[in-house]
Amino acid sequence: MIRKNLELLHLMEALSEKEGSKNAIMVRELYAGQKLIYQDQQSLSICVIKSGIAKCFITEDNGKDYILEFLGEGEIVGEIEAIRNQRAICSVEALTPVSIYTMSNVQFMHFVKTMPDFSAVIVELLATRVSNSSIKGARQQLYTLSQILPQLLSALNAQQITFTKQDLSEYMGISVRSLNRLLKEATSSSQG
Repeated sequence: MIRKNLELLHLMEALSEKEGSKNAIMVRELYAGQKLIYQDQQSLSICVIKSGIAKCFITEDNGKDYILEFLGEGEIVGEIEAIRNQRAICSVEALTPVSIYTMSNVQFMHFVKTMPDFSAVIVELLATRVSNSSIKGARQQLYTLSQILPQLLSALNAQQITFTKQDLSEYMGISVRSLNRLLKEATSSSQG
């Protein structure tokens, strides 16, 4: 549910303390609700979440948001845009207070090109994201929402996290009204 990448987090901690790259990596603090990245805007930096939780989402032409992922410690944002030199494909917003490591796209690409360990972690992270997106898409096609919801709630409970109904509905790609109906049906079937 909440993606984490402790390997990248530890690498960023080490890089931020290393003499040669100390000034290239900054730490910023963000409040809940603050955006790290704005969809369709040019971003000149990438961010790695040091602590806290953010959501990565796409706003469709109809104004509705679809949450791609919830991101935790060690997750990177802005890397696709830096690699492809393009505008942001999604927005990223802090759900809790978030502390981030940030560096310029130029510095990020320098690390990718000159540090095999850094490159390997980024490639693994990107491969994991493709895999997770494929699995999420397959589940949404193969299972009913009433089958997906208990799995989702169980994952949230296991991670001891509570999200708003709005965030849950946007993650599932449904309206809050539909989510409320599913929650009511789940409650009724567990009592009966």
